[in-house]
Amino acid sequence: MKPIEIRIPDVSAELTGAELLQWHASAGQQCAAGDPVATLDTGDALLEISAPCDGTLVVRGAVEGDWLEPGALLGLFQAASGDVPAVAPPAPVAQPRPAMVPPSLGELARELRLELESIHGIDSAAPAASSGAAAPSRGPQPVIIETAINGATQPGRNPHVPVDTAGIAAEALACFAAGASIVHTHTPLSDFSLPPAEAAERYLESYRPVLAVRPDALLYPTIGAGGSMADRLQHIRILAGAGAIRIGLMDPGSMILGWADPDGMPSKQSFMYLNTFADMEVAIAQATDLQLGLSLAIYEPGFLRNALVYWRLGKLPPGAMLKFYFGGDAGYMGIGTGVSFGLPPTVKALEAYLEMLDTAGCDLPWSVAVMGGDLFATPVARLALERGGHLHTGLEDHLGPDHPTNEELTLQAVALCHEVGRPVASCAEAAQVLRLP
Repeated sequence: MKPIEIRIPDVSAELTGAELLQWHASAGQQCAAGDPVATLDTGDALLEISAPCDGTLVVRGAVEGDWLEPGALLGLFQAASGDVPAVAPPAPVAQPRPAMVPPSLGELARELRLELESIHGIDSAAPAASSGAAAPSRGPQPVIIETAINGATQPGRNPHVPVDTAGIAAEALACFAAGASIVHTHTPLSDFSLPPAEAAERYLESYRPVLAVRPDALLYPTIGAGGSMADRLQHIRILAGAGAIRIGLMDPGSMILGWADPDGMPSKQSFMYLNTFADMEVAIAQATDLQLGLSLAIYEPGFLRNALVYWRLGKLPPGAMLKFYFGGDAGYMGIGTGVSFGLPPTVKALEAYLEMLDTAGCDLPWSVAVMGGDLFATPVARLALERGGHLHTGLEDHLGPDHPTNEELTLQAVALCHEVGRPVASCAEAAQVLRLP
């Protein structure tokens, strides 16, 4: 059942927006119809936003203190089974703004932080002691849902995959509205032949419409073409300079990217995906220089061992995140069956990765994905949530008997988070969990 969008109401022609003054419900909290969800301050009046029906607030799309324009998405509400309202949710109740408004929880926290800084000399801009540790919070840590919306997937594999920059932008916005914290994209039809400047422009054609609606959106591209790693990452520098991204990427290892021929044999057209230690240092230096987080794709255990070397030496920039990519039966390319990569999506395989983290004492955030399979048909999705991890889904990864949309896969991730009892992170909360610069 698709969640109900809770948006900032347009109660008058004069209303230009409202400040989110206070949340009254947390993500994952069950509410009865009419229960207060949030209070907004327009400057002239307070608007009380109520639950449209019995159900659960599954996503909080803003944080206290945010200024939101009319129509902006405030959150997503999942109706209880069979309790979808037959009409639009009731209009919020406007109350005259009192002369003195009690400070919101966010305001109190900010004031307390300022007092502590003045007393103890704390620098609020200083990085945390551990760049990969999650921000302190009460209750379960919110889940970062990353949706990879195209990649190697072509329309023949799934007709819902976007094939142009406008479609990529629309898919990204739909996924953010559904509960994604991060959206990962390739250029249309995953064209790796584009030179860096042209590739960057294709990405910007997709990202600008998204950022116009969602300035807090966390977007990032894939690696590009070129003779050197600096060339292959040049579009990252252009996108960062345009203010379009806060996350870079590094694949810390090498592997065969293969697929099965019709007779089941590994294709002779398969190729070696090569990343040397010198290449990795280029990616780390770029992310550090541009103050970007770093998405670390872990295709097999050797990739993780390489990443842990740089983590142990303190070389990874703030905002680094490990992505455990498990090999589905069709592999990354999604062609044929029986030829794949890395570890299979099993409990023991995930436990092996987590044992490597525990042995190293590594506290970097991590997520799980299944390339060439169905993440939600495996045990690793639920186990990851139970063990404190995050989820990576989308049409780049997914291959199954059905043809879901990116939005549907995102909603499936949201529903699983709700079942496990963990809230879903907004873009702002994801940035806090990752400690993005």
